[in-house]
Amino acid sequence: MDVSTLLAMTPEEVAQAIIARRHELVEVLPEIIRERKKELDYLNPLVEETLRGRDSATNNVQNFKQNRNSSHGEAKELRVKLSELRKSLIAEDRLKNPNPGWAKEKLASKLADLDEKLETSALDINSERKLLKEMRELTRSHEEWVANRIESDPEMKEYQEGWKKHRELLDAANSSHEKLVELAKISEEHHTKYEEHRDVQKIAYGQYNRSKSLLSSADDIVSYWNHRIDNGFGDLKDGTGDLLAAARFVSEGKTSSMPRPPPKEKSGGEEE
Repeated sequence: MDVSTLLAMTPEEVAQAIIARRHELVEVLPEIIRERKKELDYLNPLVEETLRGRDSATNNVQNFKQNRNSSHGEAKELRVKLSELRKSLIAEDRLKNPNPGWAKEKLASKLADLDEKLETSALDINSERKLLKEMRELTRSHEEWVANRIESDPEMKEYQEGWKKHRELLDAANSSHEKLVELAKISEEHHTKYEEHRDVQKIAYGQYNRSKSLLSSADDIVSYWNHRIDNGFGDLKDGTGDLLAAARFVSEGKTSSMPRPPPKEKSGGEEE
C-alpha cells in the first residue's frame, strides 16, 4: 500500500486493514513456525558438532604446540651444555682434528641463531618447519661426525649421547610441528563450517521468534483495533491514547511530532 492510498483512508478503513492483515498472518504463521522449527532441529546439532570439532582440533593444536616448544626448549638447554663440554674436550686435547666444516659454521652459534629466529620472529607455520628442519640436519651431520671418532676415544661417549639426545628432541619437536600443521588446517575447516551453520541458525532463530511473537500478539492487536472501531479513535480515557491528535495538529497548522530542542552551543569561546 503506497502513502497516497494510506492517507486517503479513513481511520476505520486503516483499522480494518490492520485487522485483515492480522487474520492473514494467523493463517500463515503456524506453518512458518513449524518450518523454522524443523530447520532449527536440523541446524542445532550441526552447529554443536562443528563447534566441538573445531574446539577439539584447536585444543590438540595447542597441545602439539606445547610439546613442540617443550622439546625445542629442552634441546636448547642441552645444546648449551654440549657446547661447554666440547670446549673442555678440545682444551684437554681429547677432541682431535675438529671438522673444518663445523669450525667454519660454528655449530653452536648457528643453532643459536636459528633459535632466536624461532623465538623472536613472527613466522608462519611453513617457515617454522623450515628452521626446525635446518636445525635437525645440522645436528644429524654433527652427530655422524662424532660417531666416526668415538672408537678412538671412548670417553667421548657422553658427548656423543648428548648429541643423539639433542637430535631426538628436535625430531620430537618436528613431529609435533607436523601434526600441528595438519590439525591447524582441520581446525580452520571446522571453524568455517561452524560459522556457516551458525549464521543460518541465527537467521532461522530470528524468523522463528518473530513469527511466534506475531502469532501470540495477533489476538490482542485485533481486539485493540475492534475496540477502536467500536468506540472511536480519539481519547477514550482508558489509557489507549488519542490516535487523532497528530491529525488535529496538522489541520491547525502545527507539526505532527514533538519539536526537537536546538543544539547547544559549544562552550569555551570558540569562534564560529
